[in-house]
Amino acid sequence: MVTISDSSTRTRVLITGGSGYLGQFLIAALRQHHSVAYTYHNNAITAQPVDAEPFKVDIATGQGLQAAVLQFKPQVVVNCAALSQPAACERDYEACRTLNVPSKLVDALEQLQQSTTTEALLIHISTDQVYAGTRPWWSEDDAAEPVNAYGRSKLEAEQHLAAAYPASHVVLRASLIYGPEPPLQAVGRPLFVQFVESQLAQGLPTSFFVDEFRSAVFVNDICDVVKHIISRLPAAARAGAGAAADSTGSGCQLAGLAHSVYNLGGPERLSRHDMAMAVAQHCRHSSEAVLATNSAGVQRGYSSPPDISMKMDRLLADMPGMRLTAFADGLAAVFPGRGVQQDAAAAVH
Repeated sequence: MVTISDSSTRTRVLITGGSGYLGQFLIAALRQHHSVAYTYHNNAITAQPVDAEPFKVDIATGQGLQAAVLQFKPQVVVNCAALSQPAACERDYEACRTLNVPSKLVDALEQLQQSTTTEALLIHISTDQVYAGTRPWWSEDDAAEPVNAYGRSKLEAEQHLAAAYPASHVVLRASLIYGPEPPLQAVGRPLFVQFVESQLAQGLPTSFFVDEFRSAVFVNDICDVVKHIISRLPAAARAGAGAAADSTGSGCQLAGLAHSVYNLGGPERLSRHDMAMAVAQHCRHSSEAVLATNSAGVQRGYSSPPDISMKMDRLLADMPGMRLTAFADGLAAVFPGRGVQQDAAAAVH
């Protein structure tokens, strides 16, 4: 992490979709050592004071976006804005791709570079659903062949960045994100592990898929990866002077990374049934309410890849010191004061 006390030299970070779940954690993680702003569409963060400048924009149409970028002059943009509900993407692919392919954002960043010479690093949050899911443990070198509209739109976004903003972007293919309640305000949608715990606490029988697998990622791990990438920026780029990109290689030259696409998940291959059983064990609930079911019998209105567990070898090699949180350890952070580990600690004291 770059720790800078002088506000004039703090890295300026713009988080698009900052009022969403991941966006809020990024604001909380970055605001102490960086100058942070965020965009929102409908819901600004109003539940508590936030040391981050808000900008109301429409990522899809670009309304307000160029003005926000030219006013704040970000050196880093973390793009969390997306339509991430697969069923909604399937119903209206054009609306989906208009939001998920950040062409208006790239246009604004190019305008920023032309007018100020600031070359902003774009960290784009993509998805594990770019993979077909026909086998376990996907790597970045495997062909991306999404099976649903959401995955296609995110792959199209990656392709657009590779063509239009090649040397100055990093793609993070995030898996299912879990973690504590959002730090700044509610997001108006259920969070998976909290939903599971609530169902189990009430003893309500609930079915979970046993035949779909992912590498669920703890939200703080994403924040740590973003902080690591920002710390790699050359001093000139952090000062707003831009950085001359090397013409060689296919990685993110601005951040000095050997690659521009990284899988980002947890270290385990888990089904939703596995995760629900882990919540039951950690929270000391009966597992009798955790029912096993196959995905084939459920009509969701879209195709879902059966196994998109991912290898994280590239990320761990290119970002030394990164640690990916095991699911059990993540649950200990989500539900503190419960479980075997907490009982053992209490016994010691």
